Amino acid sequence: MKRAVVLMVIIAWGCTLVADCAEVANRPSIRYLPLDAPEGISQAVIVDDMPLVHTRQLLPLDREGNLVGEGSAQQQIEQVLDNLEAVLKDSGSAMDKLVRVHVYALSTATVEAFRQQLAKRLGRQVRPAMTAVLTPLPHRKALIAVDAVAGAEYGGREPMLKRCAAIGGNASRADAAVIPNGPNSGVVYLSGQPDEGGLTESAVSRAMSTLMGNLKRLKLSPRDVVQVKVFLRPMTSWEEVLREVERFFPDQITPPVVCVEWLASMPVEIEMIAHYRLPIEAQKTVEYYTPPEVRPSPIFSKVAILQTNRQIIYTSGIYAREPSRGEPQGLMVFQRLKEVLEQAGSGMGQLVKATYYVSDDDAARWVDRTRPRFLHPDCPPAASKVMVHGVGQSGRTMTVDMIAVGIPSK
Repeated sequence: MKRAVVLMVIIAWGCTLVADCAEVANRPSIRYLPLDAPEGISQAVIVDDMPLVHTRQLLPLDREGNLVGEGSAQQQIEQVLDNLEAVLKDSGSAMDKLVRVHVYALSTATVEAFRQQLAKRLGRQVRPAMTAVLTPLPHRKALIAVDAVAGAEYGGREPMLKRCAAIGGNASRADAAVIPNGPNSGVVYLSGQPDEGGLTESAVSRAMSTLMGNLKRLKLSPRDVVQVKVFLRPMTSWEEVLREVERFFPDQITPPVVCVEWLASMPVEIEMIAHYRLPIEAQKTVEYYTPPEVRPSPIFSKVAILQTNRQIIYTSGIYAREPSRGEPQGLMVFQRLKEVLEQAGSGMGQLVKATYYVSDDDAARWVDRTRPRFLHPDCPPAASKVMVHGVGQSGRTMTVDMIAVGIPSK
C-alpha cells in the first residue's frame, strides 16, 4: 500500500512538472540574438505570441513640452529614454520588454552615445534591435528622437491607443498603440504610399486617401490604425502634415505618428501599420496583397498581413561589414541579412516588412539591383525605400531593417 501511495505521488508530481514545463514553453517570450551586434543591441529579436506596443516619435521634451538639455546630446538622450520608459509603462509594457528601437539623430556620434546609454540602462539581459538614420527633427533644437516596439500585457481584442499624461504631448494624439494577439489577430503592413507634386498638405491628403482605401478593401477602419510613418520634405512642414493626417481620424485620438525627412522630388510618402481581424479559417502565416489597379512587383507587395500569434522576427539595421559602395556594399548588406535571418530561424522567403534607407543615388541604385537576387518573387515584403541624410554608421550609405516570421517546424 505504501509503495502504491509513493508511486501515485511520484506520478502526480511528474504530471505537474510536465504541465508546468509546457506552460513555461507556451508563455509569450522575447529572445535576443546579439550575434555580432555592438554591445547593448541584437542583430535580431524573436517575439513569440505577445501583444505589441508601437510608440510615436518621442522627443527630449519635459512634461510641459519644453526641450531638455539644449545643445547637450547626453541630457537629451536621458530625457528621451525617460519618456520612452514612461510611455511603455503606461501601455502595459516596460523597458525590459523592448523589441526594436528606431533612432533619429543629427550625427553618428549621437547615435553611438544613445546606444551606449541604452545599454547601461537596460543591463546585459535586454538587447533590442536598433536602426538609426540621420535626419532633422520636428523640434529644431532636438538632437535625437526615438520610436519603439515592445512586448506588452494586454488582454483586449481591439487596438488600444494611449495618451501618456507623464510626458509632454497633445491630448488628441496618441503616444502609443497596443496591438492585441491571439489566433485571430493580425498586423497589416502597408507599403509606403508616395504622392508627387503639389503642396505638401495636398500630397498628404492624396497619400492618406489611398492608404485608407486599401484599409477599406480589407474591411478595416481608421480605428484599426496603430502607427503612421511619414517621410516628408522639408521637416519644417511637420506640424501642417500632422494636422492633415489628423483629418483622417475624425472622432478619435490620432494614432502614433513618426516623421522622417527624406531627400526626394516628391514632398511626401506615408506608410502605415494596422490591426487586422483574421478570418477563423485563416491558415497562412502571412498573406500578401496588391490592389487590382497596381501592377504586381517581384520586389515588394503593397500590403502584407501577419498573424500575431506566430513567431515574429525583427532585425536591426543591417550594414556592410566594411566601408564600401556600389555592388560590393549591396551584396554585403543582403548577404548579411540572409545570414541573420537564417540564424534567427527564418529566411528571405519569410519577409513581411522591409525598409531600405539609402543616403545617395549609388546606394539607391544598388538596393534596386541587388534585392531581386535575394527576395522571393512570389512573396515579396511590404516595403519602403527612403533616401535620408545618413544611415547612422560612418562609411556606409545603405542599411535595411526587416520584419520576418519564423519558419514553422515540421
